[in-house]
Amino acid sequence: MALAVAGLLVAHLALAEQSLVLENPTVDEVVHLPAGVTYWQKGTFRLYHHNPPLVRMVAALPVIWANPVTAPVYEQESWTRPDPSPTNFSQTFAFFNAARYFELFQLARMVMPLFSILGGLVVFDWARRLHGVWGGLLSLCLWVFCPNTLAHCRLITADVGSTALGVAATFVFWLYLRSPSWPRAMAAGVMLGLAELTKFSMLLLYAVWLLLWLVRLILVTPRTQIVRRTVVGAAHGSLIVALSVLVIDDGYRFEGVGIPFGRFEFASSTLTRPVAGGIRKAPASQNPLYALMWPFRENRFRGTILAKLPAPLPEHYLLGFDEQKVEADGIPNRLRRAHKALQEGDVELARKEAGSADESVGGYSVYLNGVLRNSGWWYYYICTLLYKVPEGTWVLVLLSLLLLVIQRRTRAAWADEICLWTVPVVVLYSMSFLTDINLGLRYVLSIAPYVFIAAGKVVPWVEGLCGLRRWIGWTTTLASLGLTIASALWIHPHYLAYFNWISGGPDRVPVRLIDSNLDWGQDLVGLRAWCREHAPGQPVGLAYFGQINPSIFGHAQPADSFDWFLPPVKPGSTVLLPMKPGLRPPRLVGPARRLAPGYYAVSASLVYGLPWRLYDSSPDVWAPVWNAERNAFSYFQQFEPIRPIGHSIYVYKLSQEDVDRAAPLLEPRG
Repeated sequence: MALAVAGLLVAHLALAEQSLVLENPTVDEVVHLPAGVTYWQKGTFRLYHHNPPLVRMVAALPVIWANPVTAPVYEQESWTRPDPSPTNFSQTFAFFNAARYFELFQLARMVMPLFSILGGLVVFDWARRLHGVWGGLLSLCLWVFCPNTLAHCRLITADVGSTALGVAATFVFWLYLRSPSWPRAMAAGVMLGLAELTKFSMLLLYAVWLLLWLVRLILVTPRTQIVRRTVVGAAHGSLIVALSVLVIDDGYRFEGVGIPFGRFEFASSTLTRPVAGGIRKAPASQNPLYALMWPFRENRFRGTILAKLPAPLPEHYLLGFDEQKVEADGIPNRLRRAHKALQEGDVELARKEAGSADESVGGYSVYLNGVLRNSGWWYYYICTLLYKVPEGTWVLVLLSLLLLVIQRRTRAAWADEICLWTVPVVVLYSMSFLTDINLGLRYVLSIAPYVFIAAGKVVPWVEGLCGLRRWIGWTTTLASLGLTIASALWIHPHYLAYFNWISGGPDRVPVRLIDSNLDWGQDLVGLRAWCREHAPGQPVGLAYFGQINPSIFGHAQPADSFDWFLPPVKPGSTVLLPMKPGLRPPRLVGPARRLAPGYYAVSASLVYGLPWRLYDSSPDVWAPVWNAERNAFSYFQQFEPIRPIGHSIYVYKLSQEDVDRAAPLLEPRG
């Protein structure tokens, strides 16, 4: 049986490693890896504290050993200013390491699937203890061949790392609940701290674990022992929390631990309050988020007895949590209007807008089923699961839910089931109703191991059947598992773009979802390979949803330079990004003035209207310089692509007839 487990995990690793070399870094990875390098080299976590640093540090280790060029990067303003810009720093890192850029990212990505291997081991062992060896193997198969696990386990992002360490920590806590002891409490505390170092959503585990402890206390503990178990549990719980905080502090090398709460500059509604009088003179910041929020919000601890209390957590952990909360809650539209009025010098209007009763918020542009808007849908994550989970997996999960209802079980068994289903329920509820983030299935990926473990109960149930019912049960189980495996092999190596067959697949028109569900900028290298073979020497109009300058190919191999230009945009839909005052404007090529016959390649996210920052094909600029507003390239929806590269970049060969058809959409307005 150990060989079967090892074989499945090796297959998982092989699929992940083989596919990662065929795709380039995604939008978030471009920022994450350089930030991780700075943690090791500079010993500070001030660059990119949007999420805790553990996954980025692991990814950066092999890159540090490969000696990337960093000395000139640290001399740039993107690092030297008080509030460094992660995005600008990542572009500078790319410029100085252009010749080895993709090699460095492949080195970092190679270690990422190790988190997924850990997750697979936990899934198997937990399911084995509940459902037997064959139930454990079924659960492990669902994890190993889940297209979404394979998609994100290869990336330098926190999604699979937090999922794996989160379920590992909860597994250790479940073992503690079944047999409480000081050593198991210590192990749970350490594992909880490690999970907290991956992603802020893991903070939910504190509340979840307390609930699970109460459930087992009520369902399992004899009445005569409740008082003693409560006292012991409180002591163990205090140890768990204390150890988890200590691990978090150690993970940040204790940087900023002990700073009084009142000294922080926060921005989220959770950690701030409205400024008395409506406006204050806020500290200067080049971070647009803080520049917008700080004049109207102030640290809620100031002026209270908590102001001088030393924070038990690292400075950049608290600042990162605050930044994440702003993203989750959205930015109040009244503060956007107030900030605009303040920039225009109208202080009274700014004060009035800041104090208005308008509670509406604006955030990222989000897309679902052909609709693009600035606020989310409560059912967004339900839809993403319906579209992006294989049909076979759905059958097994729904069957396990049915068994949960119809099977009789002991109170202890009910406590075990509640351990499995609490995290999925809490995560889905929190993401659907308590945040406005609708950016991808990866935000609820942490529910996967728990439902896969629960699905393992199908095996002992089928084994308990007789005759024809047993045959039907095994046929259904094996067919469902076969569908899941077939899904993973069918979409290989383009796992990010996986959609199940019932939803219409990744090439459905219009697509069901965009962004990290389909197109996260992963196929620029695939496009370059296609152009080299099918359009050698021909210029390509390229609108790319990503954070890699397409001109990087010429830096890596001068003979492999990429002849590209920005396609025309809808009139008025692009503006230059703000530049530092005093700098001489660079020479820019800009978007083409007219649409002409030829080859064009447009990222799916841009075809379906997402706003984005665009590069210019001029050799004088490296970072993005254009801001494309919504629907700048949506006119490409009327054309039929000749090839979808990795299902995420659409290649078009436009004829004169196509150009004439699009002409009315590109004419200047008014």
